[in-house]
Amino acid sequence: MDDVYTFYGLQPGTFPIGPFTVTVDRVNHPVETYGVRLESKGRVLAYSSDTAPCEALLRLALGADLFLCEASYLDGMDNPPDLHLTGGEAGEVATKAGVGQLLLTHLVSAWGSEADTLDAASAAFTGPLEIVRPGSRYEI
Repeated sequence: MDDVYTFYGLQPGTFPIGPFTVTVDRVNHPVETYGVRLESKGRVLAYSSDTAPCEALLRLALGADLFLCEASYLDGMDNPPDLHLTGGEAGEVATKAGVGQLLLTHLVSAWGSEADTLDAASAAFTGPLEIVRPGSRYEI
């Protein structure tokens, strides 16, 4: 693939890709993982990646129009630390960051229910909120 693509090692920072300004930062996860912020024409999409709550996630999501956030764990459970967010934690980050819309992804049915995750997120975030479905489209 080297004859088609140029590969770079990812590290925290900001760089351009086409019309986008891309910011990446390490988030709280035992395996090296980066959250992403894409900006273009005054609009912002933030993506949590797998993470536990952390300051980097809050910075990446700050003022985002759309925040795509994982919510794998249920609130109130004995969840392993520093691995994934709960619905409530995703909602708290979205509220603190002042995002326009929260989209929940990476829900793991074996660990909980969509309804419980959505309820916990909506208790912490009062803005537009939904669970991402295959084939869904969102305007930013």
